[in-house]
Amino acid sequence: MKKILTFLSLFTCSFLLVSFLMNNKNVSAAEKQINESFAAISEQINKEISLQSNLSFSSNPYDYIKNNEDFENIVNLGNDALPYLDKKLSNSKQNGLQEYITAIAMERIAKVDLKENESSTWENGKGFAAKWNLHLTSIPSSVDAILTDKQSNSDDKVRKIIKLGTPAIPFIADQIERGDDSLFPALIALTKGDGNNAVADETISNKKEWVTAHKSQYKNLKDYVQQR
Repeated sequence: MKKILTFLSLFTCSFLLVSFLMNNKNVSAAEKQINESFAAISEQINKEISLQSNLSFSSNPYDYIKNNEDFENIVNLGNDALPYLDKKLSNSKQNGLQEYITAIAMERIAKVDLKENESSTWENGKGFAAKWNLHLTSIPSSVDAILTDKQSNSDDKVRKIIKLGTPAIPFIADQIERGDDSLFPALIALTKGDGNNAVADETISNKKEWVTAHKSQYKNLKDYVQQR
């Protein structure tokens, strides 16, 4: 019970910071949406606490975002939201429920599951931030290593690259533009559901031409990765 209350009290403290940020006129549209959505999530959680609902006694962060429209609004911002969520998590002085939910949102957007491997598993928001930084730093070299692995066939390489998540998109695009069409299925999988940028699909015949025409849409994502 003490752990649950600590978790929720940290969320309340984070909500006060969100309220402050929402009054800052120098935030982008994406950041404003993120702040508003977190404020709405916090309000709902506080309501659950006041009602002493079953949810308010849960210590599982995933319960708080299940079928939550405000959380989905954050995820639906797509890759453009990653730098803001990253900054939000890094700048937070807390390590509670809001930080954990921020980490979940980043994984959902990036289409990765760092908990899948023991070396990159995490237990809280700050733990995720540390593993996420290492993951981003490794993206360019990981793509190169997968492509030069003579023990893997094309299908294996595509599966491995997909596991790197959406931050690998710009580097996949670079390889396709150089003439490696075998990676296009990875681009299809990682751009699927992106409502803010071009989505690759099986009907595209000239893959190199398509990538050249759309790769500028992922420049910010590439810059974000390379800033690590």
